[in-house]
Amino acid sequence: MAVILRWFCCFSLIMSALVVAQEEAPAAPDPEALDTSWWTYFEPAEQLGKSGLKARIEKNRDSLEQFMLGLNDKKKETLSPLVTQINEGLERYASLRELVATPPPIPPPAEQYSLAEAVERFVLWRELKREFELEQGDLEWQKTQLATGRKRQAKRRGEYLNLREADPQRFPQAIKLMSNRVSLELASLQNKQQATKLKITEDHLQRLVDELAAISLKLTPSPDTYADLTRRQSEAKSKADVLRERAIEQSYASLLDESLDIVERKYKSLLNANIEIEAGVYELAVKRYQIMAALEGLLATQQGDQKSSDQKSISLLREAVKQAHKFIEATKHQDQLWRSLSAQTHKFVGTQKLGVGAEAGEHGAAYQRTNIQIEENGRRLREYDLERDKGNFIVQVAQEKLNDEAGWLNRGLFAIDIGFEQSWDQLALWMNATLIEINEVPLTAMGLLRVIFIIFIAWLVSRVLRRGLDTLAVHNQALSPSAIYTLGRVIHYLVLVLGIIIGLSSIGLDFTKFALFASALGVGIGFGLQNLIGNFVSGLIILFEKSLKVGDFVELSSGLAGEVKEINMRGTLITTNDNIDIIVPNSDFVNNQVTNWTLRETERRIHIPFGVAYGTDKDTVKKAALEAADAVTWTLNHDAKRQPQVWFVQFGDSSLNFELIVWLKAEAVKKPGAVQAAYLWEIDTKLKEHGIEIPFPQRDLHLRSVFGQKDEAGLLLLKRQNEVDPGHQ
Repeated sequence: MAVILRWFCCFSLIMSALVVAQEEAPAAPDPEALDTSWWTYFEPAEQLGKSGLKARIEKNRDSLEQFMLGLNDKKKETLSPLVTQINEGLERYASLRELVATPPPIPPPAEQYSLAEAVERFVLWRELKREFELEQGDLEWQKTQLATGRKRQAKRRGEYLNLREADPQRFPQAIKLMSNRVSLELASLQNKQQATKLKITEDHLQRLVDELAAISLKLTPSPDTYADLTRRQSEAKSKADVLRERAIEQSYASLLDESLDIVERKYKSLLNANIEIEAGVYELAVKRYQIMAALEGLLATQQGDQKSSDQKSISLLREAVKQAHKFIEATKHQDQLWRSLSAQTHKFVGTQKLGVGAEAGEHGAAYQRTNIQIEENGRRLREYDLERDKGNFIVQVAQEKLNDEAGWLNRGLFAIDIGFEQSWDQLALWMNATLIEINEVPLTAMGLLRVIFIIFIAWLVSRVLRRGLDTLAVHNQALSPSAIYTLGRVIHYLVLVLGIIIGLSSIGLDFTKFALFASALGVGIGFGLQNLIGNFVSGLIILFEKSLKVGDFVELSSGLAGEVKEINMRGTLITTNDNIDIIVPNSDFVNNQVTNWTLRETERRIHIPFGVAYGTDKDTVKKAALEAADAVTWTLNHDAKRQPQVWFVQFGDSSLNFELIVWLKAEAVKKPGAVQAAYLWEIDTKLKEHGIEIPFPQRDLHLRSVFGQKDEAGLLLLKRQNEVDPGHQ
């Protein structure tokens, strides 16, 4: 009896607790009066357990069914999908909340690795990193979409709250709000779980990075690996060669087949590119196997002798690394072309119209086949990327191994060597890039430098030849300096023109197809370069006409006088007696009057004018002037026909005007100012010695009246005024 009583008490307590719990449980959200905090029914402050959440979901389901019973058939048909979506979303939310999203574990690090195991470890890191980056991008996109969805939900909630309680749209709007909120919370939960998974994946990646950073210290040789790597290298090279030959043959066949339309040609180009990519995969494998074989040999020597490594193995490994660097850099451009071809073909196919009827069927089949080939090329490119990344990893491991074996000096030299080769290859790539095309001939920076170098060499050759001619003229007095100069200028222009032609030909310019450019150049010369060309042609005329030579003393119509020093392409250099260099355009010598004092003869006659007072004896004047001429060293007195003369030329206002006519020696012709001064100096000296007066103009002032007085009376009045006021002027 006591036992039964105890059991009854326990049952009563349990039922009471259930009743109390049922009374304390909140009511399900009311769609007819939906509160802004209705979601806390499923996510209260104190988190519900699995059973509690499921119980509330069931209660909410029953509540919605009760509300749906009171609707007409039309509203039921409209809102039933939303109610089903709410119930299914809540069920999925409950099940998803219990899941723990974790990525698959990665194998733990080993104590030692073979080269094959090291590559497998790298591939594991690469695939995990690729998956991480894809999921990270997807997560960021989901966060953006979730934020946009929450903004829209807030806007709809505001619209719902603005509805009157009696509004018939209030209940449908509440159902839509609940459906959208369930979808948002489900997406938010998935987003959080994916973020947790990504964090674990990021930790795995960091572990693999640390492991790969130290993997070169854990490498160990494997038996028979060297022979296997050598065999694989030979097989890969043979396959690459066969594929390259096949790609070339198919490329030629496609070019020569005129029956192919544009779609077929693009399809054939994709096929050829696929073969080339496959060949590139094998070529990358060849370089990787070569490095791995050299690295395996180095590991074997290290295992045999812990103190020193075989220098031959180190040299082989270093050379393999350098070749791999060169090959990888050289294939970057080809890699870009492959990807560009696929992208452009895909864009082309997407913009084409299929037509109608049978034509549409043919075009559709051709486009479908092309799209399939684009996908195949993409798959092959992913293989190429994987093999390239494997090669880069092995190169990095080999460099770390070489750094461990070499001293600090050798490490530095090797790094400089690799860096220099990479920089040189990159510079060569830039220099060979096409800048512009001239007449369908690509012009590169290297070609431009080659043209400049050839023209510079031509200029040096011209300079050497001209110096040789100058030396010949110095040692052979029979040769005219002006003729040597003219010949030098002609040789200079010919060598430069020849150098320009050779330079332009070196970059592939065909001068037989240069007519259009020459016509345009002629028009440009006619409008913009006419002065330059005119001066150049004038310079050639001066050189060949010999009306002006280097060393001549000339005087221009502007009054400029000086000695000709150089006759250049644009202008002639004249140096005045004041040692001032003046460049005169060549056209001025052709178009204007020029006085050449030394064109045919080096001797010249000058006229020195002077005057003496009236009443002076003319013979005495002549004698004094001739003595002055003899006193000047520049006077030419050894030629009987060219003796100094004195001419009486004019009765002046206050003097008798004479001219001393003197022939000058060759060295005096180019010094007109100094010569004139020397003769005037001597004439003045000799005239004074003979007592001859050199007159100067005299003027008499006649005053007709002073203060109204004339003649003597005026003069007397002026004297008195000066005595009274001496300071008065």
